[in-house]
Amino acid sequence: MRVVFFIDHLRADGTQRFLRQLIAGLAERGHVLAIVCLNDSWDATVVGELQAAGAELRVVGQRALACVYGVITTLIWMRARRFDCAVTMLFVADVVARPLARAAAIPRLISSIRARNVNYAWWQRVLVRLTMPLTDQVVLNSANASDFAIAHEAVPASRMHIIPNGVLIGSSSELTQVIVRAEFGLPMDSRVLGSVGRLTYQKGFDVLLHALAQLAQRDIVLVLFGQGEDERSLRELAQELDIAEQVIFAGHRHDLLGLLGSLDIYIHPARFEGMPNALLEAMAAGRPIVATNVDGNRELIVDGIHGWLVPPNDPSALARAITIALENPAEAQRRGRAAQLRANQEFSVDVMVDAWEQVLRG
Repeated sequence: MRVVFFIDHLRADGTQRFLRQLIAGLAERGHVLAIVCLNDSWDATVVGELQAAGAELRVVGQRALACVYGVITTLIWMRARRFDCAVTMLFVADVVARPLARAAAIPRLISSIRARNVNYAWWQRVLVRLTMPLTDQVVLNSANASDFAIAHEAVPASRMHIIPNGVLIGSSSELTQVIVRAEFGLPMDSRVLGSVGRLTYQKGFDVLLHALAQLAQRDIVLVLFGQGEDERSLRELAQELDIAEQVIFAGHRHDLLGLLGSLDIYIHPARFEGMPNALLEAMAAGRPIVATNVDGNRELIVDGIHGWLVPPNDPSALARAITIALENPAEAQRRGRAAQLRANQEFSVDVMVDAWEQVLRG
C-alpha cells in the first residue's frame, strides 16, 4: 500500500513522535510511505529518523504554499505517485490537504485528530468543518475528545475510530539517576520532579510553577523538558515566585525515555490533551505520576491505581498531590509499577500500528 502523510511541521512535538513510530511500524510491514511537510520548520533528528525508516520526505514551505505554487507542484507530484491513501494531521494539513488529496484522486482519505482542539479560533473551526465531509475516516487518539470532535469539528460518529498512541517500554536505573544529576549539577540526594511538553498555555507549566512555590520542601528541583513560545514568560514567573534556582529549563531532548527514568515524580499539568506521548513515556519508564484530570490523561491514569489525578488550573491541588507522593515513596513506586504494566499491556506500538493498518486498508 502506498500512503502519504500530510503534517503542518516536523518539529519535535508529540504528534511528530507518534508519526515516527507509525512510519517505522508500517515500513517494517512493507508499505511505501511519503510525508509532506507544509511548513519549512523541522527538527533534524526527527527528519533523519523518518528518512531512516524509509519514508520519502517533501517539504513545501510557507511561502510556496501561500503563493499557490507549492499547492500546484504538490498536486502534480501526488498524481504521479498514485497513492492509495492520504492521512492528514494538524490544522493546516487538514484544511489544505483534504481538498488536495481529493483533487489528486487518491482513493482513501483519513484525518487524525490529535487533541480536543479548544484553542481553535472560530474561523479555524469553520474551515475544519467545511473540509470534514471530504474525509472517509477520522482517527482520534482519545475517546474523551470524541464528543468535542463531533460537536465542533463535524466528525461523523459512524466514521470515527479511537486508536491510542503507542509507547516503547523502558526502565529506570540508579545509573541513569547518577548521570542525569551529574549533567544538571544536582546533589545525589536531591528530589527531582520533571515534566515534558511544548512550553505553551495548553501544557499548564505556569500552574506547575505556582504549585512548586507552594511546596514546603526546598530541596526539590523541577526539570522542564521542551521548547516553546512561553519559555520567556515561564522564566519570568519562576523569578517572581522566587523559585528560579529550583527550575531547570532543559530544552528539547531526544533521549527522553532514559531521562524520565531518573525522575522521582513525573508531573503532567496540562489544561487539555489528546493522548499525551510524554505521559505514556513516563508510564513506560515506571515513574510515579501526578497529572491533571483531563481528556487523554484520565484514559491513561486511574486515580489511586496508576498515579494521582488532580483538577486542572489548581496549583494547590497539584502541590498537595506532589507532597503526598513525595512523603509516601512506597505507594508512589507501587503506582508507578502499575502504570508501567498498563503501558506494556495496553499501549504498545505494535498494537497501535495494527489498528492503524486496518483503518488504512479500509
